[in-house]
Amino acid sequence: MKAFVLSGGANYGAIQVGALQALLEHGHQPDMLVGVSAGALNAAWLAGHPDLKGVQQLARVWSDFAPRAFNPLSQLPALLNLVRGQRSLLSNQEVRSFVSKFLPPDAQLSTFNPQRLFITAARLSDGGLKVFGDDPEDRLLDALMSSTALPPLFPPWQVNGEEYIDGGLVSNLPIQVAIDRGADEIIALQTCHPLLKEDRALPKLGIIAYIAQTMGLMIRNQAKMEVRAAKSNPAISLHVIELWPKSDPGFWIFNQAGELIAAGRETTEAYLKIADFARPNPLRLWIRKLLRT
Repeated sequence: MKAFVLSGGANYGAIQVGALQALLEHGHQPDMLVGVSAGALNAAWLAGHPDLKGVQQLARVWSDFAPRAFNPLSQLPALLNLVRGQRSLLSNQEVRSFVSKFLPPDAQLSTFNPQRLFITAARLSDGGLKVFGDDPEDRLLDALMSSTALPPLFPPWQVNGEEYIDGGLVSNLPIQVAIDRGADEIIALQTCHPLLKEDRALPKLGIIAYIAQTMGLMIRNQAKMEVRAAKSNPAISLHVIELWPKSDPGFWIFNQAGELIAAGRETTEAYLKIADFARPNPLRLWIRKLLRT
């Protein structure tokens, strides 16, 4: 079973659209989609529009609609919310309005079978990973709002009395979620923040950018551990495509989606030219299934 795993990345999530264009054009069609945060939005869209036309529409969502939906992040109002003791620097109403425009009313994740869709979030109470889609009655709106509730920007999202936050804080590249649900061939699209390049001199940053960089370092190191664990499993064919922007639009700046999409497409095209997509050994797959029963 082939899975696409899409990481978080805030406004940088547009880069995954170019990667998806290249993958579908080269005949890679997922049986499963796993997404977190911005990657959850992209995964949900692809699940509902599983072809190149759908990805082209998603490109227009990022390029045309997102800049109008999300205002540039102003530090002064955010700081006022902090001083006033609010639970977050911003309201999540912009995200809800954005998500709601592209969802069927009361859609459930089970709606998207046979393309299985899973979206991750983190329980605020204990940090445990919640996988929306395991329960066929999970609502897509709850899944997406929970997965994008990135602290301290947005408040937690409540579902059945439990509060959830961005799943990227627990697993920003949820490869193991795909493996545990039967995937044996995984293409992971990892959105990489320009500030995390090891050879890059750090510029002077504002408070929001410092927060983003600190959290980015934490989740990137966690992703490395998850990739190492998956690569050590001989029954899994894993491809991790690191998607680095060519230029940095800045955190929460949505008006450079076109450049990000082009960069994602170029990176993925280059990867596909050299990648070996041989499937795992059938005997190893049989042994793995035997051990799971």
